[in-house]
Amino acid sequence: MTSFDERENAFEMEFAHREELKFKVRERAVALLARWAAPQLGKAGQAAETYAREIVACDVANPAPDATIDRVVAELGAVGVTEQEVRRAMERFLAQAETSVRSSA
Repeated sequence: MTSFDERENAFEMEFAHREELKFKVRERAVALLARWAAPQLGKAGQAAETYAREIVACDVANPAPDATIDRVVAELGAVGVTEQEVRRAMERFLAQAETSVRSSA
């Protein structure tokens, strides 16, 4: 194997690692958002955890950046939570998740 091939493999591995970290951060933040939203929707205990798993599964199935946010906004809009509040919460959870994932990596 040439040094060029080795460098190419190293770059590919680094890219895959960064993408995996981004995925983990996103899904952890989505789970935190769902757990934040659940009590506002009247869900507690097992129902809240089921809701969080459902939201994460939907996010994985539909990776469009705003699809999950739009769903949570629509559900929370019925109880008076604004889109801005949801987006601020998601930003906070993304920062929290990134710190958590980076410290465990």
